[in-house]
Amino acid sequence: MAEISATERPADLLDRYRRNAGLSHGDLWLRYFELGGMDDALELEAILCGAIQPSAHDREVIAHALNERFVEIGGNHPVPYSEIDAERRPEEKHGP
Repeated sequence: MAEISATERPADLLDRYRRNAGLSHGDLWLRYFELGGMDDALELEAILCGAIQPSAHDREVIAHALNERFVEIGGNHPVPYSEIDAERRPEEKHGP
């Protein structure tokens, strides 16, 4: 999987994880919706493009949908479950 840059915005990170998981926008939306996400497919795409900010709940559901996919393809849970974790993750990976 490609390295995640510390300068990427949260939406950029989510979209990169989506691509790394091999999911189309529609595939991710279906998984997100099945887990209780309430935004429509267009709103999810806008979140991934950085046009709108997800609610804290929606961001967690998106992360969970992506992490489930990574487990399906033999990976771990690389998507942090909160923006605080997302901000910390690059530091933990690369050191102080």
